[in-house]
Amino acid sequence: MARKRERFERTDVPEPSRQRNVIGGVVAALALVVSAAVVMFAWNRANLESRMGDNALGDAISSQASSSGPSEGYVDAGNEIHSTLLLTSDSLDAGGTLTDARILSVNATAGTATLVALPTDLALTVGEEPTTLGELFSSQGYAACVVPLGSASGISFENVILATGDVLEEASQLAGSDARSLVRSASGFLSKIRTNMDAPGLLSFAETLSAIGVSNLTAVDAPLVAETATDEEGNVTETGRQVLDQTQLGVAVGRFVAA
Repeated sequence: MARKRERFERTDVPEPSRQRNVIGGVVAALALVVSAAVVMFAWNRANLESRMGDNALGDAISSQASSSGPSEGYVDAGNEIHSTLLLTSDSLDAGGTLTDARILSVNATAGTATLVALPTDLALTVGEEPTTLGELFSSQGYAACVVPLGSASGISFENVILATGDVLEEASQLAGSDARSLVRSASGFLSKIRTNMDAPGLLSFAETLSAIGVSNLTAVDAPLVAETATDEEGNVTETGRQVLDQTQLGVAVGRFVAA
């Protein structure tokens, strides 16, 4: 006669229950939220770090010609000058509109700095084609402005900052910060800029600004002259466009003095 198999219940295996299912669902949901937060934090950090060391700006800066020398009647002042191009746009991405352009020239010899305002309709020539600074920015992007503007001004820019507003005061407040914690401590500032500078370079820029004082910057308008063209017969006529006066710009930032 076959023996009837006895059934035993295991006490080490929890029985399914509605409460246990709810708890499991909550734990799974929390895990997803935490994972999403970690991913978002990592993405934000990477995005902010990408605002520094911009490759397009770095390539443009390295493609510039050397700064031009003084014209007749002027000589080199012998000052140590460091120039940064400051571009302001309504967007840090392609398709933005240039709203402001300035050159910040620091005279390290004298411990002073000059902030030169450039018109956005400044006449430039790119590949023998006439354009303006604003048009070039909109059509080809921020990095495309560096070489033509350096050529027009006679200044070789060491650094470039593209921003969505006037960030000089915020930049100066970074003085004394730690390069390793810059992304964490200055996320608001970094979200407003793109620059060729890395963290140490940006902090060095901040130290310079802080030492001089943003309120002590000498603000001037860029000196302009009428653009002229010479025909085959040697006749000189004005084109109706305004270009930078390289000599007077050099005087304004402390590069040149009258002979």
